[in-house]
Amino acid sequence: MRVKYKPWAVQYLVDHPDVAKEKFDPNDDFFKAPKIALEIGSGKGDFILTLAKRNPDTHYVSVEVIRSVAGVLAKKIVDNKMDNILLYPVDVEFLFEAIPDGFFDVIYLNFSDPWPKKKHAKRRLTFHKFLDQYHRLLKENGKVIFKTDNTGLYEFSMEEFKNSKFVNISFIDDYVFDETNDAMTEYETKFRAEGKVIHKIIAQRS
Repeated sequence: MRVKYKPWAVQYLVDHPDVAKEKFDPNDDFFKAPKIALEIGSGKGDFILTLAKRNPDTHYVSVEVIRSVAGVLAKKIVDNKMDNILLYPVDVEFLFEAIPDGFFDVIYLNFSDPWPKKKHAKRRLTFHKFLDQYHRLLKENGKVIFKTDNTGLYEFSMEEFKNSKFVNISFIDDYVFDETNDAMTEYETKFRAEGKVIHKIIAQRS
């Protein structure tokens, strides 16, 4: 889906460096919270904002590479006075080197770009090189939680997880939304309204 460029949103990131960070500092006081979660590909933030409001003691790291989209999310963070979300408008691979082992309790992958062409498989966020990083970044018994409407990406991801270091892997072909413990992204809300099936994978770090 093409994203409309919003100049004001890109400038908003520049004007709010307290919310939108370019570099990851693991020693920041923000990370002293008892639980730290990461969402890669936050979009306009419906998912992470809902969870952050529901769980004020959990601190959330939001990564969104499209800067005009990230700026929209940054404004929502400021407008809602959320002090438990930090936004990184960068490619997540630029952050990996700065993040210590065993840092996160959970990593969320919501409706990631499927990169449908076979030659682009290595860009998919469930490609094995990414799964190896998630495994390293998670605390003991931490989890990756992945949702998608794309059956091809789901089937690809199933095989990648099966061949990964993760254990206790659940594959849910037709995920029934759990309102108590989950939240919807803008995409999930749209796809469910259209009657699309949502797939889900939950995998635990050994």
